[in-house]
Amino acid sequence: MTPAFTDEQKAEIRQKLISSGIELSLTLGLKKMTVALVAKAAGVAVGTFYKFFDSKESFVVAMIRDFEERAYAQTTSCFTDGRIELKMFLEVFRDYFRPENNFFLRLRRDDWTWCITHINDDDYFTNASAEKRILALLPHIVGIKRDADMRVPANFIKGIYSMYQNRETMFEEALQTNVDLIFGTMYNFMKEEQ
Repeated sequence: MTPAFTDEQKAEIRQKLISSGIELSLTLGLKKMTVALVAKAAGVAVGTFYKFFDSKESFVVAMIRDFEERAYAQTTSCFTDGRIELKMFLEVFRDYFRPENNFFLRLRRDDWTWCITHINDDDYFTNASAEKRILALLPHIVGIKRDADMRVPANFIKGIYSMYQNRETMFEEALQTNVDLIFGTMYNFMKEEQ
């Protein structure tokens, strides 16, 4: 008989699984990461894994959501009365685009391909999902020009991910400078004319 877990134990096990999955995905890659390896790394049985997630794909979605929720909480903690100036928003958001802070920047191209082909959740990897995220943030950002086409900064962000996916063809030590320049360009493109 499977032992019953308290709510506190469930939260702890779930977090151990997610932390183990993130670590394994960064060392082995998402494609090679298995449910058995995640369970072993978290110190639980495979059956316990399946009490929390019904598949590797749903587990990866949970890892992504966990990462995004923490990033969103960090970003919105800088809001004042639910709002933030564009320049400050981009400074805070910029911090999200450092490999040590962004799970996705550490993934390789084959892991992105795995995500795109295996994750069927409409919240990820589509232009519609990117647009939904942008539209949710826009009312909180002060100082954006009214006619700014938000697809342009969205493509800049997608370009940052593409650079990191292809890091082996780039001067990797210069990528963070490239990201800084992209954020500067986004600010100049989006800022309200004075």
